[in-house]
Amino acid sequence: MSNGKRGKKSGVGLGPSNGSAAPRGIILIVVASALGILLLWKGIDGPTSDVVGPSSSSPTTTVVEADSDNGEGGEGEGSESDLLDITGDPTTTTTTTLFPPTPPAEVQVLVANGSGISGGAGTVTDMLIPKGYTTLPAANAILTSVSGIYFRTGMSQEARVIQEYLAPDYPNVLMQIPDDGLEVPDSTADRVEQADVVIILGSDGVILAE
Repeated sequence: MSNGKRGKKSGVGLGPSNGSAAPRGIILIVVASALGILLLWKGIDGPTSDVVGPSSSSPTTTVVEADSDNGEGGEGEGSESDLLDITGDPTTTTTTTLFPPTPPAEVQVLVANGSGISGGAGTVTDMLIPKGYTTLPAANAILTSVSGIYFRTGMSQEARVIQEYLAPDYPNVLMQIPDDGLEVPDSTADRVEQADVVIILGSDGVILAE
């Protein structure tokens, strides 16, 4: 009976030994697989980083070239100047619209005859009345060969409107009244002081032909 019990105990002792071997083998397989995957991943990761390196530097190079073209290229500077030129034109138009000439009824005009042609000042005065201008009585001027349309400070646009009506081909007749005034006969001086625009007829016939 003692032999049978020993045989049974020895059989039980062998069971756990065989059972523990299987888990160890599985663990070794898992570890080996993990090492293999790790080595494979590192092998793939190495070439990938090499490829990414140049591609990441390419955008950097492109950005630098773009900046240098904008800073030094003639075409870039030309485009900016074109935009500035386009912006300037509307500004001039807007200024003209915001400050229109004074209405003719508020502009006092004197015509003085220095042409030597009798009745010349009265004729030009009669031409201005239908346009709505406030005209002063026609006067005499010192004889001169040069016609002129003189204006006071701030009345250049109003004088230009009159010039375009009476002498459209001669914009050079426009002049500002000098600080010391115009040289006219004493009988005309008071009316010159009242006028915003003074038209002096000369013998050149620019404003009034014979």
